[in-house]
Amino acid sequence: MKIFLGKPMTCNLNYQPNYIYDELNEKFDITTNPEEADIIVFPGTCSCTEEDIYNTINIIKSIIKRKKEGAKTYLTGCLSRKYTKKELEWVEEWLNENIDYIIPQNKPNMLLKMIGKKIYEELEDDYFGGFFMDYQKGIGEIYLSSGCLNNCSFCKKTYQELPLKSTDYNNLKDIIEMYSEIGAQKLVLKGTNIAQYGLDINGTYLLKEVIDYIETFDNIERIELIGLGFKDAIKGELSKALSNSSKITDISGGLESGSNRLLNLMNKGFTSEEFINFVEETNIKNSLTLNIIAGFPTETIEDIELTIELLQRIKQYIKNVDIIRYINSNSIDSNNYAQHERSTIVEHANIYQKELSKRGINSEIPSYC
Repeated sequence: MKIFLGKPMTCNLNYQPNYIYDELNEKFDITTNPEEADIIVFPGTCSCTEEDIYNTINIIKSIIKRKKEGAKTYLTGCLSRKYTKKELEWVEEWLNENIDYIIPQNKPNMLLKMIGKKIYEELEDDYFGGFFMDYQKGIGEIYLSSGCLNNCSFCKKTYQELPLKSTDYNNLKDIIEMYSEIGAQKLVLKGTNIAQYGLDINGTYLLKEVIDYIETFDNIERIELIGLGFKDAIKGELSKALSNSSKITDISGGLESGSNRLLNLMNKGFTSEEFINFVEETNIKNSLTLNIIAGFPTETIEDIELTIELLQRIKQYIKNVDIIRYINSNSIDSNNYAQHERSTIVEHANIYQKELSKRGINSEIPSYC
């Protein structure tokens, strides 16, 4: 039996594509030609914007039109999630018509068992948790959670279900202990919004407990947090745990704006003042990598100035600022606001970069935006 693996079309906040890819590569005969494959697998798919949806489906179309008669197709990833707006119902209909098996993103073991029942029969369908070790660098990655309970107006959450799924806490502790035993010097905790870790387990924020537990291992020297939702970090009073930590060196999350007017339109759930207080209470110098959105609908020069002012105030805590050019979609809630022309969005991004450079704050405009 030969398997063709489609290239994962997803971001680095999802562990499932690499997990599926590695497992199938190790145990099956993999081909790079879909025309000779008995099984075609799409292990990671993107649905962040309507443009991403169209691009992802077009790539899938180009592959399945070459499949041989009788070959079965399997798909998982963000594209497999349910759509909550009528104008996107066509996506689910197209998938049902063209893909044989659609597996929920948070159940990669279910996909593996469907392909190799005898090989993977002991795997649990509902098991969740991605753990990867870079032995050369001594870095262990832990995917704490997937999905988010918030509803930011620019996010695909406004048109697609993103249920929170946290890895089992006791299993997580075992993994941390294992990483310590094999000599990990740094742990990277990541997810869609790791500040919400545990809310689906027992209704409480558990990230503080995770950090406190890692602190007990002397040989683990550093902790990096990727995907920290500041609304929940503030609400869960996480600043004390972060300030007490001797190991946290890097924190990444989305600020998006320093203008309270825009933060309200974005439905971020915190104010600029609350964010500044949180950062100052955390008090970890040169640790923050922040996203800000340039050209969000109705953004003015005054809004830009307010954001620059905020970043200037917390300059000593910032490592880098990623300037994300706003991308609209007909299905997201922020589409209801007055939109900027693309040239204005680019202009706003350039203003951010120029003004931050003047103030000695590192920034970049990522190539993907």
